[in-house]
Amino acid sequence: MAAVTKRKVAGLSAAGAMFAAILFGHWEGMSLVARHLPFDPPGVITVCGGITNYDWPWLKVGMKFTEHECIKAQADAMQRYGGQVAACVPGLADMPPHRQAALASFAGNLGAGKICNRTDRYKRNPSIAENLNAGRVREACDAMVKFVYANGTFMQGLLNRRTDAMWGERPWCLRED
Repeated sequence: MAAVTKRKVAGLSAAGAMFAAILFGHWEGMSLVARHLPFDPPGVITVCGGITNYDWPWLKVGMKFTEHECIKAQADAMQRYGGQVAACVPGLADMPPHRQAALASFAGNLGAGKICNRTDRYKRNPSIAENLNAGRVREACDAMVKFVYANGTFMQGLLNRRTDAMWGERPWCLRED
């Protein structure tokens, strides 16, 4: 198993990529028909549980996909987002696979910019990436929990996604195995 986890897949280890696809799929579900979701910004179309027209610019409302196509799309998205996170967190592939998965899932939900860039109004607090790169894992993982709003509205589902004891991105981020 050690040899498998050392291979990098777009910034993630093989185990990290596998866990990321599982974690992302758990929270996003599997919608097979493209549609605009009420909590998404205007113009955003979603399919396959989290794949949007930002991922696929050609995506149109009403397009249909198979479960196999969606599973592959989610796995590909996690690899792509893992690569984006690795650009600002060079040690990502060497982190525990559950942390890799949490970061890729978080980036898949909000974009890698929420990890790589400072997000507070006055740019005073370090970014999640800056905390990770400085070895401040708890601070980095804790920072994920402030992202529980969509279009200015508190979303219980996002709080659950960030904090759930079994499937939450923060607890997965804090895991050392």
